[in-house]
Amino acid sequence: MKWRGFCLGVSSDIRKGTAMTKPALPNRKGNLKLIPQGAFIMGTDIEAFYGTALANSEHAKLDEAPMHVRFLEAYLIEQYPVTNAEYAAFVQETNHPPPPHWNNGNFAPEAANLPVVHVSWHDSNAYAHWAGKRLPTEAEWEKACRGPDGRIYPWGNVFVADETESTETPTETVQILTAHLTPVGVRPATVSPYGVGDAAGNVWEWTADWYQPYSDPKPSKQQIDDKHKALRGGSWLEVRDGTAERYFRCANRLHAPPDYAAGNIGFRCVQDVLPGQAESVHVPIEPLVDYVKQRKLANLHLLQKRTEKNSLKDTLIAAFLISGAVYGIAMKPELVLVGITAGIIGVGFLFSAGVNFWRRWRAVQRAKQVESDF
Repeated sequence: MKWRGFCLGVSSDIRKGTAMTKPALPNRKGNLKLIPQGAFIMGTDIEAFYGTALANSEHAKLDEAPMHVRFLEAYLIEQYPVTNAEYAAFVQETNHPPPPHWNNGNFAPEAANLPVVHVSWHDSNAYAHWAGKRLPTEAEWEKACRGPDGRIYPWGNVFVADETESTETPTETVQILTAHLTPVGVRPATVSPYGVGDAAGNVWEWTADWYQPYSDPKPSKQQIDDKHKALRGGSWLEVRDGTAERYFRCANRLHAPPDYAAGNIGFRCVQDVLPGQAESVHVPIEPLVDYVKQRKLANLHLLQKRTEKNSLKDTLIAAFLISGAVYGIAMKPELVLVGITAGIIGVGFLFSAGVNFWRRWRAVQRAKQVESDF
């Protein structure tokens, strides 16, 4: 569903500002984190959609497939999303229209360190150019979030739901989940292995890319959705509606028209690293390719075992029900309705056995394809 999880509202404490001290221009270098050159794991294994991958992959979406290895040159990414104070300096210097929820073009003083929201892709891109930076690609954003080990969430592979703050039952220690917009940098558990903060939740973040499939590295014009830009990260709204476990995953993708803006959409910028500017840790691509291959084969092997077991079980149940129905109808005509009912149920189990047999056959073929592709 398009724009799932977006919210046109915004907290009242941001709206009520009536005056704003003239902002000092921020250091345009910002607080940048180096993401070293090298390979990383991007996307989600398609075998997860058979329900056989790790339990944490059950929330995967088809547009995340296939899992693949990408190589990126080194780059710098802002540690946190752009804040109201930083965006205000851009508005002041360029006369760019402020976000519509700012009161008379101003935000409340206490909202200075909140991520700027209600900014479109065009607004975000304009800020990035003004700051001498650019918006990250999807690959750059995902690598900064997942780290070198291809983790599911910035903090690891297990969703943490017990360290939670909600508007109904606030707690003193806010770690991951907050059901409202929060200042950047106050949720240490959402920091990625590369030191990138607010990598899950708070605001969705615009990326430079048009939303398109992963399957073709050079998609045709017909394949590219040149009406929607890709978004990453999840937001506070997913905490409120209970879908954070799915939408906080580093591989999760969303999309919206570039002129769209909402109360849970912001952005952060990246900057290119020139050769020799920063020491880079090279991550070789070969071990990651082998890891992806072994993970796919392991999932397919598990799928073969499960479908073979389910097919045998369903076949035995079907044989019992159908033979019992035939025997019952032949020997006790007064139980004909019971026999027919049992026979129909048996046919259903027989159909299920056939489906599982087909899935096992497909898994065998997929395993052969994986062996040849790698």
